[in-house]
Parts: sequence; C-alpha cells; structure tokens
Amino acid sequence: MRLFYEGTKIFYMTKLDIKTIITRYLREEATPDEISLLFEWVKKEGNKEIFKTIVKDDFEVRYQKATWNTEAAFGEFLSEIKSKKASKSIPLYRSRQFFKYAAAVLVLVASTTYYIFNGSTSEVLNSAIDVNEITLQLYNGEIINLNKDQDTLIQFDKATTSIRIKDGVLSHEGLISANHKSNKNVLNVPYGKTISVSLEDGSTIKLNSGSELTYPSSFLGEYNRLVALEGEGYFEISKNPMKPFIVKTDETYTQVYGTVFNISSYENDDAIEVVLVEGSVGVGDKLRLNENSLMMLKPSQKITNSKKNKDSFTIKDVDVSPYVSWVQGIMSFEEENMSQIIKKLERRYNVTIINENNTLEERHFTGAFDSEDIESILKIIQTHTNFNYVIKGKTITIKKTE
Repeated sequence: MRLFYEGTKIFYMTKLDIKTIITRYLREEATPDEISLLFEWVKKEGNKEIFKTIVKDDFEVRYQKATWNTEAAFGEFLSEIKSKKASKSIPLYRSRQFFKYAAAVLVLVASTTYYIFNGSTSEVLNSAIDVNEITLQLYNGEIINLNKDQDTLIQFDKATTSIRIKDGVLSHEGLISANHKSNKNVLNVPYGKTISVSLEDGSTIKLNSGSELTYPSSFLGEYNRLVALEGEGYFEISKNPMKPFIVKTDETYTQVYGTVFNISSYENDDAIEVVLVEGSVGVGDKLRLNENSLMMLKPSQKITNSKKNKDSFTIKDVDVSPYVSWVQGIMSFEEENMSQIIKKLERRYNVTIINENNTLEERHFTGAFDSEDIESILKIIQTHTNFNYVIKGKTITIKKTE
C-alpha cells in the first residue's frame, strides 16, 4: 500500500489490505491508524474511484436485494442531513444504509480533495501529530508520528533517502548528501513508550519513556559521532578508534570508542547517572570538552553527578542489572525513596501521581516488576507500609494515613 505526501512519500507495511480497512471503516470498526492510512491512500490519483467501487461492492454483498445508485444515495444522504440535523437519532430503515455508504464516500473523498489542493506538505504532516505518540522531527522541520509496532518506510529527498521502522527499530537508509549529513533529527518518546534507533554507524540506542534524542542522519565527514540526550538511553556503540562517540546531556558528556552503557539524565531528577556495562567510557563536564579531564569508568561502575553540586562526580561499583533492566521491560527499584519511585511510575505508565503522604519519604524500597499494572505495584508497596490511594483517570493521589 502506498501513501503519498507532496514532497515526502510514506509507505505503510500493514497486514490489513485496503479492502479490509475499507470494510472496517464502513462498519465503524476501523482504528484511528487505519482511518489515517485510508485517508492518505484515497488521496493518491485514481484511488477515489477504486474506493467508490469497493464501497459499492460491499453494499451489494451486505444487502443483496438492494441496488446501488450513487446519485440516489447521495440524495438520501443530503435529505437525512437536512431533516435530522436537530436530532442525533436516525431510524434504522433501508435509507439509513444508503446514508451510511453515501456519507462514507462523500466525507472521505471530499476531505482528501481539500488536502490535495489546499494543504501544504508541512500542514498535512503536522495536522495529524499526536503528542502522546512517538514523534520524529526531520532536519527539514517536518514532524511525523511513529508507531514502533507497525513496520513503516518513509521516503524523502526525491526518494533517495528513507527512514524505516522494522521490528520496532528505527533506522535511516539511502544516500546522505553533503548538505544534509550534519543536520539533526529529533526523536521524542513520550511517557508510556520506548523505541530503539539504529544509527548510520551501526550503533543502537534504546530510549526509555520521556526521553529525547538529537542525532544526525549520518556521521559522514564528521570528526566525532555526537548525539544529545535528555532522559534515559541504553547505548550499544560500534567500535571506531578513529571517531569517538560522544553523548551530551544538559550537564555532562560521555565519550566512548565502542562499548555498552546506560545514561539517565531526566530534567526532573536530582542527578545524572552513567552506568558502564562493558568496555570503557570517560565522563566529564560538558563545559570542558577535554579528553584529558575525563573520569574513566570500568565495567560495573556508576558515575553520578549531582545537579545541585555540578562538579561532584562520584564513582562506585554497582550491580548493573537494576539500572539496565528497563531495556527488557523490567522496572527496578534499588533502595529508592518514594519520590524516585513515583517518577519512574509516571514515566512508564504515563500517569500523574500526587503524594500527600510525606511519611513515605522516610522509607526506601527495593524490588523489580515485569508485566504488572500500576495498581498491582502500588498494592505490593502498600503491603510494606501504611498508605491509601485514589485513582481518577490518569491521576493517582496517595493519601495521608489516618
């Protein structure tokens, strides 16, 4: 199935063929993603007539004794609009079937015609942006929603370059022109989501919930391999002694040549942490990009930089498992207070937690959770201390103990 934007081509690889999506659309069973796919497909030249034909065939299959008359159906549709505009209730008789099918054709086709002639590329792209989904801002300013569970191919620059999602991993492919090699893409992962990105050099980064990665499409011609992180990322860096890999955060930079490590640098956390799984990394102050000033880590070590005292780098030996377990979908707490736990819960489950019970800050918790929902986790913590909570929508309030 091919979907086109002016200047940017988007191909969606989906298990549902177009006839199935149209059928689901007519039965009001289509998901928002399927409706979006259908909307873009109909915009392509020649597909409007195909759409009308499939609608007609579906009508005749479902109502074998009825005949399809496009003009009559549209007349019924307009008549229903006029006579029923003050009411949300529509009788279930034969004209209702014409109404539904005619409306499907009229609304979808008319809407796509508007965007073909009146919508610019950026307006069409940005009009469908959902801030609750993963987004990728390309170097040209276009913003695209991404679904890591749906294999996707996005082509641009006259189809010479592309962005692909395959098996949950985002990657860039194709030729990179000299003018575009150093331009930055921004990958934003909201609360409740994670995604992996494969870089041009073969390195892989998995981003945790509430994270943002700024990176180039290619490191071609660059002295180093530089990316910027806000949030948390698990890095598997390909070796290249001639071109170091550097991760910048708000307060630090981490330099490597080939290794596996985790960085946590959330804006609302009190400290920045780098945990080395294997290899060797150097960590230092972002204001002093000097290799000689780096503090070197060995595997199974963690370096912490307090945001209150920005030059207070401390190194300690740790069990790396609790720090990288999120990559496998496991959320771990290691002697953490309730404030730290609340931040992790909010990011993973995309909720807001209000703690009115300050006595919980006196307790520290250790544990690991895999597939449990947030209420199950709260109940487990509740068995070890005394508190109550109230859930209302996406807001959880932890109440004071009586």
